[in-house]
Amino acid sequence: MTREGKGKIIERGGKYKKFFLYIPKSVAADTNFPFQAGENVTVRINGSKLVIEKRQNPKNQNCLKTS
Repeated sequence: MTREGKGKIIERGGKYKKFFLYIPKSVAADTNFPFQAGENVTVRINGSKLVIEKRQNPKNQNCLKTS
């Protein structure tokens, strides 16, 4: 289990800049890693920390299951 590793923020793009967060494979492969590749997330700044959370899908939140 690896809960910590050395990551990096990478800037790409010309006219429209994009930033990517590199997460080391050892951290992403940990059984406690809460995300999957391609999953949508919410990113926010909380003081001096960057918080990444799973994005809630509003279409599924208050839906009734029909059979």
